[in-house]
Amino acid sequence: MDIIPSIAPRAGRSASNRIGFVILSHGDQALLARLVARLDDLYGKPPIACHHDFSQSRIDTAAFADNVRFVKPSVATGWGKLSVVTAGLAALRLLVETADPDWFVLLSATDYPVRSAEAVLAELESAPFDAYLDARPVRGQAPGAATFGGAPNPKLDHFVLPSNIQLKWRFYVGAQLWVPVVKNKPHWRLGRVTFPLPFAAPGPFGPGFSAYYGDHWFTANRRAAAALLKDDDRAQALRKHLVRRAQADECYYQTILANTPGLRICLDNKRYAEWNGGGAHPVAVEVDHVPAILASGQHFARKFALKSPAIAEIDRAVDAGVADVSRDRARPSPISARRP
Repeated sequence: MDIIPSIAPRAGRSASNRIGFVILSHGDQALLARLVARLDDLYGKPPIACHHDFSQSRIDTAAFADNVRFVKPSVATGWGKLSVVTAGLAALRLLVETADPDWFVLLSATDYPVRSAEAVLAELESAPFDAYLDARPVRGQAPGAATFGGAPNPKLDHFVLPSNIQLKWRFYVGAQLWVPVVKNKPHWRLGRVTFPLPFAAPGPFGPGFSAYYGDHWFTANRRAAAALLKDDDRAQALRKHLVRRAQADECYYQTILANTPGLRICLDNKRYAEWNGGGAHPVAVEVDHVPAILASGQHFARKFALKSPAIAEIDRAVDAGVADVSRDRARPSPISARRP
């Protein structure tokens, strides 16, 4: 499928045409409905493409308005697996085919907007970037072909801890020995135990194509969407390599976009999350986190429990304009030729 590569803003477009959303969902319908309702309120019923994993929970898709489209059939997903990327790409393709917005935002159902639509669109359309993506080269890899600007999200500093740098090399580059074992959770099945080996595995990485990693969630424009939906030999080889690798969702998007010539990437992915120094998941957002969220200038925050009291506090602040910090404070530094 050919995707329009240009990102020149089209005059007279409303917020609902200028930006769309890709949502990954697998749990309670109320979580998804909460996020969709707030996006509708802020962005004027924008185009939304959702991949809901029906193998994990059932939802009534007819309960959502016609600006929300669902990937059918859905993909059975697993945490950190390539199937999550497959689901995300399917939803992105659906969004592009049905709406073709200038920008898209990848969200989970536990994410929530923390700035006004006007402020978000003003920043996206005034800065010289194609993607807002946390992208870091795996240890020992050459720089990618994209150019980079902006400071990385300070809430993601745990990605450059020595232990994580080593772990990401093992996940994405290092050779692995897989030994079959019988497992009984969630049911009796044949599984495997993975043993890391101290040397690089054969794979897709080499001159002109370097391994990158970073936080899963990002915002990007149609140029980046075109790169992600280009199903060429390189993309197929990367998927084949990652299919049995841990945390494939923190490597695929970064590797494709960071190796796309001419793409301009801001290293701040515009997400707020409290990781408490690392771990597999961010902590749930509480009311105590709200002042820092509002002061951060980020566009979305995560993760929110279904009945989080922080939601009402954030809504009041966004609706009153409190969350729209000055653009000079929130705007990333200009693009540069440097690579992370």
